[in-house]
Amino acid sequence: MTGAYIRVKRRGKWENIEFELLTDKEMAEFADADPEVGWQWAIFFAKYIRDKIKPIMDGLVKEGILKEGEN
Repeated sequence: MTGAYIRVKRRGKWENIEFELLTDKEMAEFADADPEVGWQWAIFFAKYIRDKIKPIMDGLVKEGILKEGEN
């Protein structure tokens, strides 16, 4: 998980939820509330995937655990 949390009201109570675990409805509400902030989150996740996830996937390909194109 990313460790990037956002405050969301669920069942009448505010909770800290990791961004990628928001429901589709919550994500849409978040994006509609402030599109600029939505773009900031999109950039954050693109960088996270590029800097954290892609190197892991590339390592799995190098070790032969995944085939090229599966990542």
